[in-house]
Amino acid sequence: MSIISDLINYSRLAFDLRKFLQNSISLEQSKQIITERIHNREKNFIWLIDNIYKNPRNPYNKLLKSAGCEFGDIEQQVNQNGIEPTLQGLLAEGVYMSWEEFKGKKELVRGGNYLHFKQSDLDNPSIPSWYKWQSSGSRSAGTKTKFSLGNRLAQSCYRLPLLEASNALDDPLGIWKEVPPSTNGISHVLDFWILRKPIARWFSTVDESQAQTSLQHRLALRYIIYGSRLWGARLVSPEYVGLRDAYKVARWMADTRKQYGGCSLGSSVSAAVKVCHAAMEHQLDIQGAHFLVGGEPLTAAKRSRIEATGASVTSNYTISEVGRIGIGCLGTGATDDVHLLTDSIAMIQHWREVDHTDAKVNSFLFTPLLPSAPKLLLNFESDDYGTVETCSCGCVFEQLGFDKHLRNIRSFAKLTGNGVSIIGSDFDRILEEVLPRKYGGTATDYQLLEEEDNRGQTRLSLIISPSVGTVDDNEVISTVLSEFSKVESYGGMTASLWSQAEALRVRRMYPIQRRGKIMTLEIAKAGKPHHT
Repeated sequence: MSIISDLINYSRLAFDLRKFLQNSISLEQSKQIITERIHNREKNFIWLIDNIYKNPRNPYNKLLKSAGCEFGDIEQQVNQNGIEPTLQGLLAEGVYMSWEEFKGKKELVRGGNYLHFKQSDLDNPSIPSWYKWQSSGSRSAGTKTKFSLGNRLAQSCYRLPLLEASNALDDPLGIWKEVPPSTNGISHVLDFWILRKPIARWFSTVDESQAQTSLQHRLALRYIIYGSRLWGARLVSPEYVGLRDAYKVARWMADTRKQYGGCSLGSSVSAAVKVCHAAMEHQLDIQGAHFLVGGEPLTAAKRSRIEATGASVTSNYTISEVGRIGIGCLGTGATDDVHLLTDSIAMIQHWREVDHTDAKVNSFLFTPLLPSAPKLLLNFESDDYGTVETCSCGCVFEQLGFDKHLRNIRSFAKLTGNGVSIIGSDFDRILEEVLPRKYGGTATDYQLLEEEDNRGQTRLSLIISPSVGTVDDNEVISTVLSEFSKVESYGGMTASLWSQAEALRVRRMYPIQRRGKIMTLEIAKAGKPHHT
């Protein structure tokens, strides 16, 4: 990018930033915005369809034409039947995109036609393109998505009602979120400023060197933080605290709780577990604190570890390409229950096979409805599935009109070692409950790693943190295979194949973390194995 282009982009950023910081959104205004958006769902959906038809580069334009769908027909279907039935009809006509197609793992083919596209072809053209951010890529290669202050304004309205539902409106709030190229951290800082609840401390799980932050992203971060002071906004700066130094965050939470009577922390699930483990190990009192977590599944084992400190936890569900999908609910008692945010998201499901297994999952298909959404998508399949139900919980989000709940949200992204795939959720219980109970450690001390060596051979390693202590490698492998053989449909076959091929080995190293998240299954890049 040229110096002139940089100067133009920063001047646009200055204008947008000043305009953004002039906003002030209260709790009641947040609720009003949500109510209005629920009322305007159909209008926003029609806007989305219209803009897809206007953009010949968007692959959904090609999918709609391939299916013979006219704009007027879709508009009529929405008016007669509603958005979700219309999306089901479009799905039946081939208007959808699987996660494999989006990630380039599979050709996009409909009606015998190969439809070629780049991920940038899905970008919302109405959003300024001065800055793009990188998703964390927890389960696959990250995606570059436009960063929009307009979308930050639209997304911020969920935050105060969430704090109200969590009885944390008056608590000082810290975050343990990464620095750019991810905007997870700076988004929190900006959102809570216009909500008139500034972030008290920003801990980052990685520093700029570890995050491989480009010069452009470093300058943009400093421009936002220090430039905002010209308009009276004193935004907090990040300070590096790695996952192995969770004690520092736990100490801050304990001190804050003691001084102010409460404390909340926004972080990944793994980071929250690390904080709670550190608090118990060092006898720090964080009872009554609240964790706002996301980025990975909140499993029963991880929730139990958090609640053992006397703290509470709320799970959130966000996908970088789609936006915020679900907001946590404490009213149903389910481990990871979230309200589906139907004001900004339309969702349907479809049954699909998981490659190399006999398993089928009812995967989620999402359609972002807000005009500020970074990408224009129709029936976009994430690599997630779960339980969907309509129920009453009595919390503030039900009162706002969100009565549809998602829970048991898991990825069907998979490891494929020795020609056999694994659904991630099938390993959660083994790595997070069985092994810690039998050999010690916590739910974040074990991980299954797939890596391809320089000869193209796939290796599967059971990662065990050095903090666990001495264990017998063969015994641990035997336990894993025995437990995995109990998985219906394909577990017995997989365990047998792995045993015959001696495919599983133990490696003593700290589980790999990506920007504060430790996933149960981790896939290394080809030719770049991890070393202890």
